[in-house]
Amino acid sequence: MAELVAKTYSRALFEVGIEQDKLDVFLSELKAIVGLCKEYPDYFEILKSPKINTDEKKKVVEQTFSHQASQEMVNFLKIILDKRRVKDLFSIAKEFENLIYDHKGMVRAIAVTTTPIGMKEMDLIKEKLYAITGKQVELTNQIDESVLGGVLIKLGDKVIDGTLKGKLNKLNNLLKEIIV
Repeated sequence: MAELVAKTYSRALFEVGIEQDKLDVFLSELKAIVGLCKEYPDYFEILKSPKINTDEKKKVVEQTFSHQASQEMVNFLKIILDKRRVKDLFSIAKEFENLIYDHKGMVRAIAVTTTPIGMKEMDLIKEKLYAITGKQVELTNQIDESVLGGVLIKLGDKVIDGTLKGKLNKLNNLLKEIIV
């Protein structure tokens, strides 16, 4: 149900963004709002609280965001307050970002390595992922020393494991099958 809610509200915001040519503006505003709610969880709790009147919450949103965000974004927040969907704000924002990436023919990926990788390696990984997906790739590097070596690619819900740890685990499982 929460996924359907996120898709419905993000789609509505996406359509307004397309209509007004403000997709990037809405995305940056939504990221900032989500960031604020994560940084100040008490603020987010106020917005979610059923004990506080919706009109009071709308006043708080208006005071907080009227000078930093577009009127469309403030109105969007008021709508999700009216519909009691503030608890779904993070998933709405994630789904909205996914819609924008799909619209732009882009995909996000994470390269997990033991040490930071250089731009040359990043470009090479992007090229290979482009060949797989047919989409432009926004690649970030995440450091995790537990992979031992190699690279683990997280591409949406897919994982491409080229790590030493992954290879050792496969070998270990093969050996267990042979021994049993």
